Amino acid sequence: MAIDSDILNISGELIPEIGPELEKLLERGKTKRTKILDPAEHPDNARRKPYAVTKVSIKFDDERSLRKCVRLLRWSDERLRARPDQLVMWEWNITHREGMSIYFGVAWYDREFFEKRKNAFMEPSHTGYFSMFGAKAEDFKMEHVIKGKN
Repeated sequence: MAIDSDILNISGELIPEIGPELEKLLERGKTKRTKILDPAEHPDNARRKPYAVTKVSIKFDDERSLRKCVRLLRWSDERLRARPDQLVMWEWNITHREGMSIYFGVAWYDREFFEKRKNAFMEPSHTGYFSMFGAKAEDFKMEHVIKGKN
């Protein structure tokens, strides 16, 4: 993967394994909807209403691919938390597991940024990430909901 297309700066870094706490949550999520990852939040956003929210889901055929996706989502959350300037524009919402499906979302705080980046998941950099867990952009169900004017 070329570094200039690696928006999450994954190149050369290992994505952490699933620890015991996340393991328990993933197991529970096999039979009932379970929060598996907390949102990446900026303290200032608690007082702000997002301009838009993107709701995302993906259904997996096998446990191994689902877990690879969760590892990448968690890693991405951690990377975003390390860049508070980005959290002012957007942030990850809570991630849930229900059976073989993962549900997560993005809160967008800036209209211009949303309009520019709302379809970033279709760009080659993202499709490269999806291939890490055997998915394509078409495998994601996505809904953009406009909440207000910013």
